Amino acid sequence: MDQDQRNRFRHLLIIDDAEGRRTIALEATTYSIGRDGTNSIVLHSKMVSRQHAILLRVTSPDSSNYLFRIIDGDLQGKRSTNGLMINGRKLFSHDLKHGDMLVFGGDVKAKYYAISNLTDSAFDEFCEEKDLSSILSKSVNPFQTLVPTDDDFQSLSEAALVRMASFPELTPSPILEIDLSGVVTYLNPSAVMQFPDLSELGTLHPMMHGLLPMTRPTQPGHRSFFVREVELGDRVYEQSVHYIAESDLVRSYVSDITVRKRAEEQLRHQAQRESIINRIVQAMRGTMVTAEVLQITVGLLVEALEASHCIIVQNNSEGELVNHYVSHTAVGRHDLIQGNERILKLCGEALSEGNQVVLRVDDSRLDLEVLAIAQQCQFASVLITPLIYLQNDLGSISLFQKADSQKVDPQRTTSQRIDPQKIDSQKTEVVSDNLREWNMDERGLVKTIADQCAIAIHQAQLYQRVQDLNADLERQVQERTAQLQQKMQELERLNNLKDDFLSTVSHELRTPMSNIKMAIHMLNQFPLEDRQRRYIDILSSECARETELINDLLDLQRLEAGVNPVGVESLRLQELMPRVLDPFISRSNERGQHFASACDPQLPPLKSDRACLERILAELLNNACKYTPQGGHFSLHVEFVPEPTERVRLIVRNDAEIPEHELPRIFDKFYRVPNADPWKQGGTGLGLALVKRLVEQLQGSIQANSAQGKTTFLVELPITPSFSTDIQPIS
Repeated sequence: MDQDQRNRFRHLLIIDDAEGRRTIALEATTYSIGRDGTNSIVLHSKMVSRQHAILLRVTSPDSSNYLFRIIDGDLQGKRSTNGLMINGRKLFSHDLKHGDMLVFGGDVKAKYYAISNLTDSAFDEFCEEKDLSSILSKSVNPFQTLVPTDDDFQSLSEAALVRMASFPELTPSPILEIDLSGVVTYLNPSAVMQFPDLSELGTLHPMMHGLLPMTRPTQPGHRSFFVREVELGDRVYEQSVHYIAESDLVRSYVSDITVRKRAEEQLRHQAQRESIINRIVQAMRGTMVTAEVLQITVGLLVEALEASHCIIVQNNSEGELVNHYVSHTAVGRHDLIQGNERILKLCGEALSEGNQVVLRVDDSRLDLEVLAIAQQCQFASVLITPLIYLQNDLGSISLFQKADSQKVDPQRTTSQRIDPQKIDSQKTEVVSDNLREWNMDERGLVKTIADQCAIAIHQAQLYQRVQDLNADLERQVQERTAQLQQKMQELERLNNLKDDFLSTVSHELRTPMSNIKMAIHMLNQFPLEDRQRRYIDILSSECARETELINDLLDLQRLEAGVNPVGVESLRLQELMPRVLDPFISRSNERGQHFASACDPQLPPLKSDRACLERILAELLNNACKYTPQGGHFSLHVEFVPEPTERVRLIVRNDAEIPEHELPRIFDKFYRVPNADPWKQGGTGLGLALVKRLVEQLQGSIQANSAQGKTTFLVELPITPSFSTDIQPIS
């Protein structure tokens, strides 16, 4: 059994009140006692004040032992209503001794015990016992009174008691006090627990070391107050030192700031990391030149990590080393560059898997070749981080630390080993390792930067590929454009030749056709046999068809050239339609077709070209009649559309369907829908092309649709067009 555990003192308060008997183990530094439920120890009696007494823990300055002092009332000096009785005497304050009897308000009884011969398990059983007489009879009081006697307390003022109640025993922070001779005059409980060897070492202890020379009035640089930080083991303390001139004492208030220092260090590292990453990202945004980005990165890494040298190696697509970027400290160090290349080859397998590699010259597992390189290049450790993106090995970052560098790891607390024989009043020996260890925070920073560099290299490679592709594409586009321009020029030349040919032929054919027509007319003036009459009719029909073709070609040429004159006049379609429709009424009757027409009676007069309008109606009706089978229907409807602008709508519909894939071509010159002529009349394919050009000349629009066995042509013309009038209509 651990002797310290067996001899540990237990402080107990056994209370009898209306709720029965209970045992309270006193372990905290302060307790409030009273009837109110907010007290640490609640007494169940109406005779007890709401806050009846305060129980304080007092520690001996020359040992780690402590006892408990009870004070009547609260910390503001207000006394209880019915007083505090201890061992039959009414007292204001008392240091409790083993076996003391306490009475609160004349009603609640309690007894205090201090025992030292119980283990933890025995103590737990003790707290459950009902009869404590056998155990408590063996207990002894191990303490001596540390403050004035009860009689002295009777004469103390209330202000003195309040000051005593707020004595530093309650604070969780250590308070230390020494006189100018170096003797420890006071340690509060927190100081005793946190620095158990302080009384033994005295001014040799790190918390006391160096205080007296700085606070003695006779010494140069004397200060009455100062704050310093002390590292002790893995903890960091902030020590506020006060020189009390009235009593020649040096008092220290100590706060544990380890968590704060670590948080500050983490924040500093985080801010540093973010700053470096932001600067690298800004460099990447500012330029797509890989060399500039990597050169900036080398300098930032040396600055941020206080490394001796930094080398970034860039690989090509075949994995070969092509470029080196070195910090200013490694400029001209060809031995370092060559040594880095040899190390990269030796560590190639680990680096290709994306792992960071750390080599230290004190590692017994280190390859002899690496040791030779380290000795030659004069470095003690190196951190190598691969540049890998999308499983492509793009290079590496190598950070070197020279053998004589004393870089302090911010994540490692300086180890202090104190030897009382070697400590004097001026110096504490600090032993530290001068071989740098790259901690996880530093490795993480380098890994993050390596990822950014890998992305930059990859983006630069993609950018270069895109530039090459763009250049190749531009060359191809230029070649194709030149070819197309050449072909377009050739087509334009051929089209001009075609137009010239058609114009020439049309004009040249018009004269002989007129002569042929005149000859046929003269022949018809003489009596002819039936056979001769039949041949003359054929000649007349074919002559008329050829004349119509020639006229269509000439009209279409004038329309495309924009030289066709427009004669604008006020027209009423109701009056114009009969003259256009009569031929189609008789023609439909001959073929057994059904023709219908309708005109909106509200249709106002429109300004247009009479000849153009008649030609549009005639061509559309001729087209409908030609492609409507026997027994089928075709129709013409004329509507007035007032909104959004006044216009007239011509709708020509017939029983025939044009395949959907043929619709886009029906307005092309010389185009005829295959196998769509039930009457086998033939045609030139110029009718709809002429209609489209005429409608556009009248500032209108035309569209066609075909579905469910019907084809519809819809023409819209403005009631009042905006073109200037021409006195010559189409001939």
